[in-house]
Amino acid sequence: MSIKKAAQDLKYLLDRGYNKKTSLNLVVNRYKLNENQRNFLQRYVFSERDIQMHRSRLLSIEKISGRYIVIDGYNVLVTVEAILSKRNLVRGMDGFLRDTSAIFSKYKFDENTKRALKTIILTLREYNPRFVLFIFDSQISRSGELASYVRHKLNEFGLEGDARTSRSADKEIVDLNQITITTDSIIIEKVDSVVDIGSIIHEKQPSSEG
Repeated sequence: MSIKKAAQDLKYLLDRGYNKKTSLNLVVNRYKLNENQRNFLQRYVFSERDIQMHRSRLLSIEKISGRYIVIDGYNVLVTVEAILSKRNLVRGMDGFLRDTSAIFSKYKFDENTKRALKTIILTLREYNPRFVLFIFDSQISRSGELASYVRHKLNEFGLEGDARTSRSADKEIVDLNQITITTDSIIIEKVDSVVDIGSIIHEKQPSSEG
């Protein structure tokens, strides 16, 4: 199967220090892969160095008790929506569960958002963080409205926290360098510790696999 061979080739190149974007383009063109297959490879394949680095940053969710937590808003929402709908998921070589749809710039705030957000907040509440801060990319439509909705829901469910938008969400998350909930490899590599809340939620879903 071409996707399996493509993954092997991409891993080979990454392990030898080649740039991921360049290597991904090369492999996608070589095997004539479509956009969905490209997204899959991007979120699944990592060099051995990056696999070890990502795993070294990973914290058990129990560690958030009493701590200040920063949440990569759209990254986590999109992942949890994929989990709840049981589609577009891959567990990367680094162990993180990721969505493969690449819909961030076209994200729609709808009933799926509300369902995912409730699941996230109730899961967080089980582990008693001191404070949770959701950060959303302001460039995405209705981000301000979404942040307001998150603040309302945090208050409704009795979880101390806030939500805001940022024109440089990734940079702000990295600069804060608190325990971070994300599966974005760029952020994972720049903060000290991360939690993969998607894996926790996935494990609790009926008839879930992996």
